[in-house]
Amino acid sequence: METTFNKRKIEGKTAVVVGGGISGASVCYALSQRKIKTILLESESSPATQASGNPIGVVYPFLTKHKTKESEFSYLAYRYFLELWEALDLGIHVPHKDGIHFLLETSSAYDRYSNAIKSHQIPADTVLIKKEKHSNFDSLYFQKGKAISPIALTKELLRLANPELKFNSPLLRWQPSETNGKNPDDGTLICQTETESISANYLFLTQGYQFTNDPKLRWIPMKQVRGQIANIPGSICKNETSILYGDYITAELNGERVLGASFDEFHLEKEPRTKETIMMWEGLQKHLANVISEDQAIDLKNFGTRVSYRTQSQDRHPVVGKLPNVSELDTTVKYQNLFRKNGKPFQIPYFESVGILNGLGSRGLTHALLAGEILVNQITNQTLDNSQLTMEIPEHIIQSLKPDRFLLRMWKRDQLT
Repeated sequence: METTFNKRKIEGKTAVVVGGGISGASVCYALSQRKIKTILLESESSPATQASGNPIGVVYPFLTKHKTKESEFSYLAYRYFLELWEALDLGIHVPHKDGIHFLLETSSAYDRYSNAIKSHQIPADTVLIKKEKHSNFDSLYFQKGKAISPIALTKELLRLANPELKFNSPLLRWQPSETNGKNPDDGTLICQTETESISANYLFLTQGYQFTNDPKLRWIPMKQVRGQIANIPGSICKNETSILYGDYITAELNGERVLGASFDEFHLEKEPRTKETIMMWEGLQKHLANVISEDQAIDLKNFGTRVSYRTQSQDRHPVVGKLPNVSELDTTVKYQNLFRKNGKPFQIPYFESVGILNGLGSRGLTHALLAGEILVNQITNQTLDNSQLTMEIPEHIIQSLKPDRFLLRMWKRDQLT
């Protein structure tokens, strides 16, 4: 896939990406399209080991009855995912099954999502309302929605991006170098791991729930959320596509399916909860009894369980953008004085060459590729001119993703000190 851009400003530049999940891999891919040397730091021994959808995740958009910034971004991200999927022939290397049914079990659900199709102007070759044969309920059917291996997708993006990989290398701290001037194009950042100090021109922070280890990020209102899934033998269920009904049952991949997922933002223990597996199974029996194979002996104790964590922002919208430097904020500027004579505007200082991509929640697979492209474009100021990809991202969507929104809310509430 050929791309063109202004090479002069990025020749010889180096980027460090922190976090080897789908977000970090997406940023690495976007950087590779700009020919920027990239170093990936990952605290684990391999990519995407903490992916919340591991071993099988689902790709589909979040929709609302009427357009919101969240649903508009999600639909754009879904389209972008599908465009890259085709352009890069990702299906050749990434195990997947096409087809997602989202059950519409009530009249209010039918009203919400049938209107969502209209308000978001989604064509029939992307989604349509169709009977799901096992439940006989109407459903939103995403023909190209996918059950997919998050690890395989992450590894394939990293293969295409070809960054320098440094596993078992958590980032301990970072700071602008002492020689870093006011011009971000002239400065460098110092990134410290347990074994080395790395100089970089750009830094991208995508480390998920480990963001709390970085004191420069702790002001961002994000939280760790616990999820539990059950791995079940593929033969136990008969569905050929993935079905969502509050919980979900995936299509079969490599002889297994995933039944998921619980959600807990208050109690975060790592040990699996047998009660949650039982509740998920009972939910499947209630909503999709005809999916379960009649000739299979079921013993829930034999189900594999997996606990994982994802990061969710206060408003459940992704956090994507240049990182504000809160230590340089002028906290004497008050919102209540803004409209007075000679009132000072609130100005946000930034780490000009540092970006954050976090808070993707349960839709990291769907959202990460577009979020990575948006972030790299902002930080490097290099927009790709690529005729194979047709995405145009409205400015109000880009603005809605920025971490600035949390500072502005805190400022208006006089919560900055």
